[in-house]
Amino acid sequence: MASGLPTLQTTVNTTHCDEIGHMNVQFYVAAGSDATRLFAAATGHREPIIATSDHIRFYRELRVGDIFTSHTQAVARDEDGLTLCHRLTNRGTGELAATLVTHTRFDDETVALDVLPDDAAPRSITARSALPSFSLDSPAADRLIPIYQGMVHPEQCDETGQMRQQFLISRFSDGAAHLWHHVGFDRDAMLRARRGAVVLEMRVDRLAPMTAGTPLVVKSAIVNVAGKVLHFAHFMFDAASGALIGTGEAAAVLFDLEARKTVSYSDEEIAAFTPHIMKV
Repeated sequence: MASGLPTLQTTVNTTHCDEIGHMNVQFYVAAGSDATRLFAAATGHREPIIATSDHIRFYRELRVGDIFTSHTQAVARDEDGLTLCHRLTNRGTGELAATLVTHTRFDDETVALDVLPDDAAPRSITARSALPSFSLDSPAADRLIPIYQGMVHPEQCDETGQMRQQFLISRFSDGAAHLWHHVGFDRDAMLRARRGAVVLEMRVDRLAPMTAGTPLVVKSAIVNVAGKVLHFAHFMFDAASGALIGTGEAAAVLFDLEARKTVSYSDEEIAAFTPHIMKV
């Protein structure tokens, strides 16, 4: 039996899935956000909960029609609030699909703390960001790869007026194809070869308020390649003020869409993106 409080019970719909044929990363974060609110409600709290960071490890795909649940436990407490661990499980197979460790601005001193499960502990991506802070008009930002420009829309915000965590991370996932294209991985050619890019682990951090009408620019960098795994860093800016308002890090691999398993980069592919590796 899974540890923690049952906090979510739902189904993967077609609108949750991307071109790879499985649930997009933003909907894992949406599930975690719902689980956070449900955990708070179970302790008698109804106020909005702001998440300042999410660290996610992906274990198995969730695809259209899969039913899944979440169990949530509090695993740490600091001056800002509780850190919660959500374990998403495919109810049909009983297999762990993902873990999300969410740092919140919510606390209740009566909530007991559990030990962080080993399968939720950081592996390739650290629990806390060590990325630098700089503005959009800085030389450091000029060296990055532009992957997204857009706006925060009212329907993407919660009742406090803040953009929901789901839509913070969606800017990184929506821009990922531009990043791959920039380093020579043509999306259509990859799909014809029945290959795609998937994330194994990632973290997203909210650094400042994000409200409806905020213009966004996201720029990224490839920071490392180790074996099958490519590491990215993402920087989200307020395009009007130039301020850095969010960051993300991800460990991604190539995925065989027929075998549904990871594959190694070829020597030619490694040669293609090696010039783009940079220290941030």
